[in-house]
Amino acid sequence: MKPWLLCVALLLFPDLGRAGDLPSTHRSIEDTACGAALKSWKISLAPMVASQTLDAASSYGMRELNPLLASSNGGFEAKALSIKLGVAATAVGVEYLIVRKHSGAARTLARLNWTTGIVTTGFAVHNFAIK
Repeated sequence: MKPWLLCVALLLFPDLGRAGDLPSTHRSIEDTACGAALKSWKISLAPMVASQTLDAASSYGMRELNPLLASSNGGFEAKALSIKLGVAATAVGVEYLIVRKHSGAARTLARLNWTTGIVTTGFAVHNFAIK
């Protein structure tokens, strides 16, 4: 199995190696609520990553105002694309580490991901409108 595929599987399914845990009838209410928050966080990753990808696609070839992303001719090109998607991937990784250590943060991070997804999709819609 490829190492990156294992990392993605563990990111999406952190309970993969814990099949021998207590039966579901012995779970406390707190565990159930925490599980719901984790599920909500995992679901929220999809719109966050999708909106970043959509924004990058809508910006590609256009003039970039952010000097960190702009190429030598001022456009949004491969360099900007790799930085933007790299930052999104890093955010997912950092969130995973936070949620793994502090599962109570999952609900807050899920809200943050949904908000980021909505705002970034708005930027993408704007970019497509002016193309």
